[in-house]
Amino acid sequence: MRNRDRIREKILNQPSYWVEGINSLLYNAILEYMEENDINRTELATRLGISKGRVSQILNDGEINFSIEKIVQIALKINKFPIFELKDKDSYMSDLNSVEHKTKDLSSYENKSFSQV
Repeated sequence: MRNRDRIREKILNQPSYWVEGINSLLYNAILEYMEENDINRTELATRLGISKGRVSQILNDGEINFSIEKIVQIALKINKFPIFELKDKDSYMSDLNSVEHKTKDLSSYENKSFSQV
C-alpha cells in the first residue's frame, strides 16, 4: 500500500472527518434554504425551532454539532430528506482509487491534447 493510500485511510478512519462532512452538507442546505425562501436568521430560527443565537453559531462558526435526531428534524424542516449510507470500507477505498485513476488518465489525455495544439 502506498504511503498516500495509508494517509488517506487514516483520515477516513477519523470520525471527525465524517462528522464535518455531514455538518457541511447541512450548513450548505441551510444557506440554500434561506436563499430560496428569502428569509433572514430570525425567520430561520423560528422555522427551525432553535434560538437566534444557535443560528448565529451555525452560520458564523459552522458549529453544528447536533444529534442525529436534530439533524433529521432540521433537514425535514428545510425540505430535504436526510439520506445516509453505510458502505464497506474496502469497497469505498477501491472506488476512490478507481476514480483517482480515471482522473489521472483524463488529465494525462487533456495535457497531451493541449500540447499538440
